[in-house]
Amino acid sequence: MAPEYLFDAKGQRLISSLIDSKKGTISVIYGNEIAIKAAGNHSPKALAGAEYTLVTWKQKEMPGWYGTNMNGDLYSIETLKVQGKNQQQIHLEYLFKAGHTYPKGAEAPERNGRINLITNQPAAVFP
Repeated sequence: MAPEYLFDAKGQRLISSLIDSKKGTISVIYGNEIAIKAAGNHSPKALAGAEYTLVTWKQKEMPGWYGTNMNGDLYSIETLKVQGKNQQQIHLEYLFKAGHTYPKGAEAPERNGRINLITNQPAAVFP
């Protein structure tokens, strides 16, 4: 894959991926070890110390593969950090950064909905 379509997750690992055919986007959720633990079991989804990155690209046709899409230009990057001393006192730090294919003048997505989307994704199962 061409380097312009890759994302450096800075030590985070893959949690899950999403495809939104209506918007024509492909997303990947990355996380640190705590986020992976939260996604992989039935513990509280917003574990203190968890860090997530949701990267979304516009879809584009994959050359040489009829009917298959791949990630194209960057659409958005969302980060979520769960901070706190324990599960009763957590603070959620959510940031949204629009990519150059995000619609000009469009508002950022609704914060709480995006936090729920990110933290409620189950971990992908690898053989």
